[in-house]
Amino acid sequence: MSKINLRPHHLLCIQKYTGHGYDENFTNNMNKLVEAIRTNPDYRVELVEGGDRLCASCPNFTEGKCKEVDKVKSMDEKVLKVCEFSYGDADSWNSFAKVAAGIFDTPQFEEICGTCQWAELCRNTRIM
Repeated sequence: MSKINLRPHHLLCIQKYTGHGYDENFTNNMNKLVEAIRTNPDYRVELVEGGDRLCASCPNFTEGKCKEVDKVKSMDEKVLKVCEFSYGDADSWNSFAKVAAGIFDTPQFEEICGTCQWAELCRNTRIM
């Protein structure tokens, strides 16, 4: 079975993804991941601290570090707290996504994602 490492806040991003991204490289990578998850909701996920597969193709991730490290670390930690997850937790995409989806349409969503450049798009997008 396939497995992917994900930052906790990416549990939210993936569910609201609509094909928009930072650049073509990032969008292509995200499209592949989203397609894999849609065709196999039992896809294994491990929550990791720091860069993950999505970060690897992000133009804000250089030399193994995010340019906005404090912002994304805060987002990750808020998702962990609200969902009662921990770094290193591993489960199916479906299991993680069901819990994380509970953040949408709550004040926690604004607290976690309100400063993200994609927040408005996410507010207007249904879960995948």
